Amino acid sequence: MSEVTAFSCRKAVPVDIGGITVYCESFKASAARVLNEESTADGGTAVTNSAFRSSRLSFSGRVCTQGQPGDFILGFNALVHSPADFSVEYMGLTFSGCRMLSYTFEDKGGEWAEVSVTLTTAETIERSDDP
Repeated sequence: MSEVTAFSCRKAVPVDIGGITVYCESFKASAARVLNEESTADGGTAVTNSAFRSSRLSFSGRVCTQGQPGDFILGFNALVHSPADFSVEYMGLTFSGCRMLSYTFEDKGGEWAEVSVTLTTAETIERSDDP
């Protein structure tokens, strides 16, 4: 009996991050809520404060190094230092109010450099196709 295993092939997805196109191969989103708890007189616990923390978005992939590869570093540095926010669309979702927390750029001498970008947003995430 012969079995066929289906292999899926996922292509890198182009993502515009502050005017820089990253061909995303990996994406991670995380969000958290912080609770403050206090002990009660009877030994129980009471939640005294609850707050949402900003979401973290991590994109890893490649950028093309043909032309002026230093422009990517200059662009990423400008985003890290800028107080202005921007929007990113990925997987049919719009992440607005994004700011760059950090990036890594690793050029190994090929046509592509490996990049990793971490953004933060406190805005609501919406579907890109919503009116």
